[in-house]
Amino acid sequence: MKNRIASFAGGFFVALALTACLTTALAASGKVSYNFANVSLDGVRKITAGQDITAANGQKVPGTILYTDGAGGKTNYLPIRSVSELLGVEIGYDSATQTILLGGQPAKPAPEEGTVIDLRIPQTVPENPRRGDEELIRSRGGTILPDGDVNSYRGNDKMFRDKNGEIRWEYLVGNEDALTDLDRKAAEWSLVDGDYPKNEKGESYGSMLLADYVGYAPDLSHMAAYPPEGRPEGYIRESELQAAGEKLHGLSEEACPHEYTIPLYDAEGQKIGTYKVGCNGHYETPGMTLEEVREAVLKGGR
Repeated sequence: MKNRIASFAGGFFVALALTACLTTALAASGKVSYNFANVSLDGVRKITAGQDITAANGQKVPGTILYTDGAGGKTNYLPIRSVSELLGVEIGYDSATQTILLGGQPAKPAPEEGTVIDLRIPQTVPENPRRGDEELIRSRGGTILPDGDVNSYRGNDKMFRDKNGEIRWEYLVGNEDALTDLDRKAAEWSLVDGDYPKNEKGESYGSMLLADYVGYAPDLSHMAAYPPEGRPEGYIRESELQAAGEKLHGLSEEACPHEYTIPLYDAEGQKIGTYKVGCNGHYETPGMTLEEVREAVLKGGR
């Protein structure tokens, strides 16, 4: 097996070197063909010419790609996952550095104290994950996450990164069947063609309840009036709400003011007053170690 891997690696790097030597003119005149060749391992056919293969996400993709350069030279390319399976080489993907990992995987550093670990992330990539409308997600500024990275999933659901950097569920975007009755009522007055309307400044405004359905949170979030506590109707900026709340983080119950105000705006982003907000309360819990959390999850603890 070691000789086979070494032989493959040598040919792979030679192919890279030859390709790098092509001039721009030759590269421009190159020709690409799909599923041109059979692939056999130890005399057993593994990939058949003229047939697609099934990727990890269930989609059909070319089993081989043949590139013919301007000088007539031919270079065959195989999907990296197919190579790993044929040669018995472990494969991984580091989304942070956009690096394909072949062979032994580097050990992941232990999480720092205080690090939040999402236990919904699966151990392996789901075989048939629930997905959403990628074209709609991209049209609203979203970024599709790598299929081969477990961090792109929560359970069996594929996630995406919205234009504000938040991680959201693909299948919820534009999915009317997933709306609650309250969401549907909010959509009637808050959305235009399924999206948040924009003011003259280009800022989106509407109900935060619909952020997963639209695919991003609005710049101005609608707040309903609540006369008993003196809260008028208007819009707030989530960034200002978060910044004000962070100032209270870590304060004792005695030191906390418990209530504070943030600016209130109209749909055009003009300040019309203030909005009263309360703190999230004060709790003292003994906490659990990471090992205790994992054990509780395995036992079905809550």
